[in-house]
Amino acid sequence: AAAAAAGECPAGTGASCVPAVSEVEEFEVRLMQERIQIVQERMSGRDKLQQQQQQQQQQQQQQQQQHQQHQQYQQHQQFHASAREVASQKAASHAVLSRETVTAASGTTTTTTESVTGLTLNGAGDLVTFITSVVTYGFGALVLVFIFGYLRTSYPIMYAHNSILGLVAFMPDETFWGWVPASMEYKLEEAIESIGLDNAMMIEYFNLMTKIFLTIGVPMFCIIGPMNCAFGGFAAGEDHLSYFSFGNVEFGSWLYWVHPFVTWGVVLVVTCNLYDAQRKFLVH
Repeated sequence: AAAAAAGECPAGTGASCVPAVSEVEEFEVRLMQERIQIVQERMSGRDKLQQQQQQQQQQQQQQQQQHQQHQQYQQHQQFHASAREVASQKAASHAVLSRETVTAASGTTTTTTESVTGLTLNGAGDLVTFITSVVTYGFGALVLVFIFGYLRTSYPIMYAHNSILGLVAFMPDETFWGWVPASMEYKLEEAIESIGLDNAMMIEYFNLMTKIFLTIGVPMFCIIGPMNCAFGGFAAGEDHLSYFSFGNVEFGSWLYWVHPFVTWGVVLVVTCNLYDAQRKFLVH
């Protein structure tokens, strides 16, 4: 008992001997327990703080997602609203065109030729503008031709240099209109040798366009135009410029069966001439 009170156990006493614990040791134990409790409370507070931060981050992410979804929904609604507006505008424009094409006086329905590119239709008074433009530009073209004729005869070395050197087989006459028969005697092979392939092809391109214009333009003006004017029904009204065009053909006219063949005829003429010109170009 004395040994136990002194905090020591003699050898051989076994588990029956319990050493006494001093007050200092008990204080240290309580102090350690308090520290452990403080550390645990701090750790639990830190965990709670982290959880709160994570919850706040999740809430912010959810708010951002909801904001993005709301913006996408608004954009979707705006797109559909603009699409409906465009569709309504198109429907309104088509309705206006349909109302304009109905002529109450004659009891017939006419057609228009307005382009989707925004170009305006021919109107009353445009024929005078067209004739004025033709006269103005025609007069300007004649002035340029006379200037060219004068300069050609005054400075032959500038306008007939290859002929003077003998690079081509013909020599233009020194008259005012001498360049016309010389141009008619033009040969592609001589042009390639004297002025080069590119310049010769430019002349051939002009010849090709002239051939296509004459092949299409003459029948259009002399046959199709008078047919539209005489049998179209005068759908153009006061628009005299459109009397020879399809704009003068009323809806349901038998000329609607003629113009598809005319269209395919134009396609065939242009295609055949282009293929023929390309075949000749590949030879050189």
